[in-house]
Amino acid sequence: MTHVFDMQLHKIQIGADYPEWEARFPYVGEAGKKTGEIVDAWRSGLRKNTPDEMPKELIVRKPRKTWPDAFETLNGLLVVSGAAKDVIERLDPGLHQFFPLSIRTKRGVVIEGPWFAMNVTERQNSIVIEQSRVLVNKRAPDRLCSFLWDFKHVTVDPSKLSGIHFWREARFRGSLLGSDALLKELKDAGVKFFSSFKAKEFNKDLEA
Repeated sequence: MTHVFDMQLHKIQIGADYPEWEARFPYVGEAGKKTGEIVDAWRSGLRKNTPDEMPKELIVRKPRKTWPDAFETLNGLLVVSGAAKDVIERLDPGLHQFFPLSIRTKRGVVIEGPWFAMNVTERQNSIVIEQSRVLVNKRAPDRLCSFLWDFKHVTVDPSKLSGIHFWREARFRGSLLGSDALLKELKDAGVKFFSSFKAKEFNKDLEA
């Protein structure tokens, strides 16, 4: 069974700033093109990032009593705890990128880690469009936009899966999907990861 992680921003975003990173990668002028390309890489997994492209420290805008093991910042950076990283690495060793990251509040209180910026570049093309309610980009039908039309009605063809446990759908920017094994390992480890729902499995009888 495949699970689709719920990446709706109001559920997973935490406001944070990166003063050191922003000083190196401004958004203005000619340099802004490079900055945008770097951010697009980690936001959508379009390519691997290099360590020098990544923030080293996040300063969160609002304090929290508890911290999830996975969240997204305002510019699409995926952040995971060491516990989440360990589970993902155990199932997909060496496939995904993790960059050490420190997190503190505006008052300088360090949020105990370890924490990592994560880039998932593994892609699979398993969504069955004809049996899913998805938002189609009519100007570029080969690059579909999102699941947001009916977020919990997505069908996956298991025969199109390669055996990896954590991936993005090739035609859906910002998507994250995982296997039964990944969900079980996260649960067993007590990891508070992104919420998810089960995708339906491809039904050949509906193909016609």
